[in-house]
Amino acid sequence: MNRRLLSSLCTTACIFALTAPVSAQSSLPIPPEAQAGSSLIAPPVLHPGAPTPQPFGPADYVGYISDISSYSGGTYYDVVSNFEDLRRNHPKAIEENSATSIRINNEATPETVARAQHDALTERDGVLMAFSDALGPTLGAHLRTALAENRLPKLQMLLGGWTARAGGPASSTFIEKNIFRNPRPYIAHPDAIRQYRVDHHDLYPTSGSFPSGHTNQAAWTTALWAYMLPEFSAQLLNRGSEAGFNRVVLGVHYPLDVIGGRMTGNAAAADRLNDPKMRAALDAAGAELRAELEWRCGKSLSECAADVGAQQQAVQQYTERMTYGMQTRVYSPEAPMVVPQAAPVLLASAFPHLTWEQRAEVLRQTASEAGYPLDDQSPRGSWQRINLARAMAATVTVDEHGAVRVD
Repeated sequence: MNRRLLSSLCTTACIFALTAPVSAQSSLPIPPEAQAGSSLIAPPVLHPGAPTPQPFGPADYVGYISDISSYSGGTYYDVVSNFEDLRRNHPKAIEENSATSIRINNEATPETVARAQHDALTERDGVLMAFSDALGPTLGAHLRTALAENRLPKLQMLLGGWTARAGGPASSTFIEKNIFRNPRPYIAHPDAIRQYRVDHHDLYPTSGSFPSGHTNQAAWTTALWAYMLPEFSAQLLNRGSEAGFNRVVLGVHYPLDVIGGRMTGNAAAADRLNDPKMRAALDAAGAELRAELEWRCGKSLSECAADVGAQQQAVQQYTERMTYGMQTRVYSPEAPMVVPQAAPVLLASAFPHLTWEQRAEVLRQTASEAGYPLDDQSPRGSWQRINLARAMAATVTVDEHGAVRVD
């Protein structure tokens, strides 16, 4: 399929449907609920003394410059474009990718398979409910109740599923999949991959495998969620990483598909946070979420989070899934880390007092090793090496000269 044609079509559609000025909103297909001044979410359950949910208005559905990727063609193809180089010139890396996929699929326990099947249904149910367990039993239960009572309309509108407003066509991976057209593991290796099917829902799509759309969704959602709740960033990001791993468990993706999905998802999240209007909307949703959880807890989130999983363990697991234990390096292991221009904003809430340059230095010092597949060593920078969980959880000191040190 012609990449330029696909990019042009996506860009045109995104510009027309999603970034039209507010003055033109009467010509946009805004849902009747939004036109009436509410949101797509049903009316909330109200409680005495609780925060009063206020959904976004019609103007908040349109006018986002980040509906178009900051990369060429309005897509995230450039972020993962060297996958084609791997297929053409590095067969050892592709062989290790396949072998790792088969091993993870074949060794999965029944409990892991059940969790993978559960995560696969986020395409229907959205990620907020599924990933709420990242916040531990107490906060997770509070979040699920608040969502069930429709008390988080801003959060739901931005992060609530495939139609979430912080997502969109540019970050869907549709174009990238159609460019690469890579067959999924269960199709390419039918005798080696076990299929773990369920009734009433097809978990085995036939579209291209690279990059993983589920992982992409999990990555941008949890990156933006971590921006809202930076004190739980490692746990949230690791939950998104686990969802990617679970795609390998089912045999519908290879590790490199999942790594690529993490890369495009993080790049999309950075574009959203670099968009002033979208960032303001995310700030509003974050305030809504924090107020609701604190009301339900009756105390600060830090006091209510004693049962949230250990940060260090979350960072370790996230880091292990940066490479899935694959050993093949295809590019220079000595290459300096080039931080993508858009990336430092991902640390804005974790380190609000640092400059762009200082946040970039945190990303540089916490990055993974160089040379692994999908490591872009060009001036564009490497999303493959960005270890967002480690960076957001880092202990950072700045000396009197402004130099940054990550301990």
